[in-house]
Amino acid sequence: MKKKVLTTLLAAAMVVSTLGGCGSDDGKSGSGDSSGSSDAASDSAQASGSGEDSSAEASGDGEVVTLRIVDWESDVMNDAMQDAFDNVFSVAHPNIKVEIVRGSYSDYNQSLRGMITAGEAPDVFQLGYDQACSFYRMNLLTDWAEKVAQEPEFVESFYSGTMQGWQYRGATYGFPSLVNVYGVFYNKDILANAGLEEPKTGWTWENLWSYAETLADPSSNKYGIYGLGNSVFDIANISTAAGGAPFINDITDTTAVTVDDKFIEAATKRKELIANGIIPQTSYDGGNQQSMFEAGEVGMYYYGQWEIDNLLRSCPDLNWGYVATPQGSAGATTTYDTVGWVSPRNLEHPEETWELMKFMSGEMYESVLKVTPVAPCAHKDYAGVFYDAVTAAGHPEAAEAVRDMMSVETKNGVRYAADWAGDASKVWDEGYNNFLDSKADTDLKELADKVNEVISANQ
Repeated sequence: MKKKVLTTLLAAAMVVSTLGGCGSDDGKSGSGDSSGSSDAASDSAQASGSGEDSSAEASGDGEVVTLRIVDWESDVMNDAMQDAFDNVFSVAHPNIKVEIVRGSYSDYNQSLRGMITAGEAPDVFQLGYDQACSFYRMNLLTDWAEKVAQEPEFVESFYSGTMQGWQYRGATYGFPSLVNVYGVFYNKDILANAGLEEPKTGWTWENLWSYAETLADPSSNKYGIYGLGNSVFDIANISTAAGGAPFINDITDTTAVTVDDKFIEAATKRKELIANGIIPQTSYDGGNQQSMFEAGEVGMYYYGQWEIDNLLRSCPDLNWGYVATPQGSAGATTTYDTVGWVSPRNLEHPEETWELMKFMSGEMYESVLKVTPVAPCAHKDYAGVFYDAVTAAGHPEAAEAVRDMMSVETKNGVRYAADWAGDASKVWDEGYNNFLDSKADTDLKELADKVNEVISANQ
């Protein structure tokens, strides 16, 4: 049976993960199979070596279909998801049962690719949008574009821009679920002692630099803000807020990078802050930054919203707040970082899986986020569960910060989503880091040209 084979493959993946890391495949992109096609079920049956519907528990008019899910969520979240499947989804769809196949493996992507090729993949599985891009290019997933065209109100219910990581060259390969946003945690007592007011949504990058200069003590190697990344994507989030061009021209199908004058201006400001001891150098080991903030030792800490849940549970005596990423002269920007749900190509039950995909990308979180409020979901109708939980826990300012960042229109990729990412880093990182650390007067536009050469060679 398919369940036994899938479980065996996942178990084998845990063993294989100790022998090697994830592979890099040079797959070609394609449109994928259209959901709702009767050919998909037929092709899947042929791929499995028989015409038997091994996901069904019965046959005929009363057939009950079992759909299987693979994810990397915690046991607590998986328990909450299973409860939503059993008591909400299957009540509305009595012909569909849903089962989460649990496992732990480090070569997640590689294992799932193998399962899809073998025709033994789960019906729905979890990916980050950057992980998903390699599946897009290899034509391994179901394209839901036809279904989306038939039910446009479904994707219209997501926050603006959150779908972009799940669409590729006209295809819609998945849907966002939870969204990570990045703002500034602050220690209210440390700010007050420094004569600084609590920052509010709408503050600017110049405000942040001023706060950091006030809090820093270079003579004791104490920085004004911790956790603020120095990657090219971190700088691009600032330069686009000043009206600059995006660094990557497309989040899922990058064909060019751009370093313009606004980017150089933002990078030069970062270089000055590093030289003056306001923020750490690029080589700084930030492994203890989170614990430093939780211990009440630092005034500001740039980090993702998932830390809210941790602070509420683990640091009840810490007097903290959270504020949205600062704005620039051209407005607010934010980092695009979503996880979501996808399905393999050649689904046995495309219609049933489509109903499950819609549920898992929205209504499921109405109950799940009450149990584990780690992130808002991309679906606007159900993201309020996260905001309400954070507000009820005594941090309305944190709920407001996350809500505001979710609503920002301009979203910048958090990293490359391409197989050539490693090659691009090889030609960019050293010269760029030397520029920020004042070790070399690197021409960043020339570095961008070299990255574009790498991209062109991989098209």
